[in-house]
Amino acid sequence: MYGDIKCITNMVVKFLKSVIMLTSLLCTFFFSMDVNAEMKVPTVKETEQWKVELLEPSKDKHFAQSEKGKYEVYSLLVTNQGKKAYNVNIGAFRNEPSNKKMFGLAPQVENEIMNAGQTFSFTNFLVKEKTEELECVVTWEDEPVTLKNGKKASVRKYKETIVFTP
Repeated sequence: MYGDIKCITNMVVKFLKSVIMLTSLLCTFFFSMDVNAEMKVPTVKETEQWKVELLEPSKDKHFAQSEKGKYEVYSLLVTNQGKKAYNVNIGAFRNEPSNKKMFGLAPQVENEIMNAGQTFSFTNFLVKEKTEELECVVTWEDEPVTLKNGKKASVRKYKETIVFTP
């Protein structure tokens, strides 16, 4: 009887040691993960109308460069792969942890007409570290209609949001 209790006690002790060891390993693994995850580049996202590429920044010293602990730098290439678009507006935004508000990254770009195959490139824009989402928002319109009196009338507007995450 005493031998059975000793055997069970040894098994429980071994089990508890195993649980403690496994818990320690898991904690070490999870706490050593990099919380400042960077966006993966190059990354390409496409819709029927637009192709948006998040790219490596230019190494040219005339452009902004990343600074460890503060911000990362990326480049963005937007291509119209659909039909001709009018009054195109392109903007980039980022968020911060635990904040739903989005912050603009650069001056918004406006093109009166953007033909199929035409591109817009934004080289080396700064993104604060710990950013959880990077959004590229593109708005555009169909070709304006000319009224009988010669004035141009607005037509249907469109908006697409492309989101990049680490």
